[in-house]
Amino acid sequence: MINFTRFIGPFAAVLFLLGSCGEHNAFEQNISEGTIEYEVTYPELDSSNILLEMLPDKMVMKFKKDKYRSELKTAAGIIEMAVVADRSKEKMYNLVKIFSDRYVLEMNKEEALKMTGTLPSFKIIETDAHLSIAEANCKKIELDFQGSDLENYEFCYTDEIDLLDPNWCTPYNEISGVFLDYRIENYGMKMRLKAIRIIAEEIDDDEFTISDDYEPLNSEEFEKLVVKNMEIFLE
Repeated sequence: MINFTRFIGPFAAVLFLLGSCGEHNAFEQNISEGTIEYEVTYPELDSSNILLEMLPDKMVMKFKKDKYRSELKTAAGIIEMAVVADRSKEKMYNLVKIFSDRYVLEMNKEEALKMTGTLPSFKIIETDAHLSIAEANCKKIELDFQGSDLENYEFCYTDEIDLLDPNWCTPYNEISGVFLDYRIENYGMKMRLKAIRIIAEEIDDDEFTISDDYEPLNSEEFEKLVVKNMEIFLE
């Protein structure tokens, strides 16, 4: 990104705060409630780039039936970012904490799709490739950016997690599975997210509630106040 309106995932778009999960059983097929931990890497940054020390290296997604919350944070928790998506209400929330200030942008489905629809026009190509990621069976697709200079993206998703319509608020809404290896762009920074662990566990409904200490902003205010501050931080 560096452009906050591209901060998504098929989530997943995505974003997560990693916590200690203790001892858990191996992945269980068809779970409808739990946590997915992702490794975050930056394909276009050299391994010696000092910026890597400031950028998040993990993302955690908590999901339950038709809702999910994805979070990530920078080093020392200076900046925390999250997306909360509620399919039944067709609401998506972008949450940002910068030092002690907290802001939230609420969007309906149309607004969410407009925000996440930042890629050039593409065609989804199904492949015959199958592989295992975090013990889940996955299918591979290609995003063919027809007429664009972009190289095809390869994404992997699983149908073994019962999260209802996880991509409803993203450009990949025709895919019904949960992405376990995919790419997003935050503030112009290309990120790859790959699942490393899937945990079946009870998730409290409060995870999907927006607390009162987040100041609501409209899209113009969010762009002016939050996006510009994030761009300054990541310059």
